[in-house]
Amino acid sequence: MADIENPTPGTLNWRLSAHPITLVTFLAFRAGSLLSYILGLYFTENSILVFIITILLLAADFYYLKNIAGRRLVGLRWWNEADSSSGSSHWVFESAPQANEPGGRLVNATDKRFFWLALYAQPGLWVAMAIVALVKVFTNPIWFILVGKYLRVVDWKEEVMGPG
Repeated sequence: MADIENPTPGTLNWRLSAHPITLVTFLAFRAGSLLSYILGLYFTENSILVFIITILLLAADFYYLKNIAGRRLVGLRWWNEADSSSGSSHWVFESAPQANEPGGRLVNATDKRFFWLALYAQPGLWVAMAIVALVKVFTNPIWFILVGKYLRVVDWKEEVMGPG
């Protein structure tokens, strides 16, 4: 049985984080966009409001992930370099040196585990919700009515105009 008083490093417990405020804020943005979409669909008929709030939370999540959480929790950096002679630009992505490399730092195991789990889990949840939305659309009675109407029109056309 796990020791609750002395959990092992890497355990999914935000109290073990080296940057707990950054971690909790990162997870709040990640969960906030999902919850605003799910709860907004159930508690309001105003889908435009739900869309706007969800997009704003996703934008805030993107900014926080790329500029704050990625750097503080796991040591990721990124920037754009522009070539003044040709006008072209390219993105540079960099990770902090690991503890065994010169100038490296040890990344907190809990921070790393939370970060990568949340980074990969949220798109998976969005895909699952997209599948649920498609299933709901195709099981909506209006589709039965439209398919029935189409088949009636095809049947009528066959009767009036003959086969072919």
